[in-house]
Amino acid sequence: MKKLTLSVAALTIAMLSVNYKLSAQTQCKEMTKDNIQCKNITKKANSLCHNHDKNHKIKSDSKTVICSGTTKKNTKCRRKTKHSSGKCHNHRK
Repeated sequence: MKKLTLSVAALTIAMLSVNYKLSAQTQCKEMTKDNIQCKNITKKANSLCHNHDKNHKIKSDSKTVICSGTTKKNTKCRRKTKHSSGKCHNHRK
């Protein structure tokens, strides 16, 4: 009987925590081109997703460049990077 009571209690706590996480997220309130409500989920207060929010800014405005490092075969690296050093993750120290 104790196992059943503990199982029910654990299940109740798990369900409450899932509901809390879902309540912090809301569905986008904007309509798509086909007049269907947008299905994207947002955590923002204005309830608009990144596609519909006109004030949304891209996190990284830095340009992508080709790595300036050299490979083991002594050829130029072809990887792209946005890091300020101009080197990919393999050639940075």
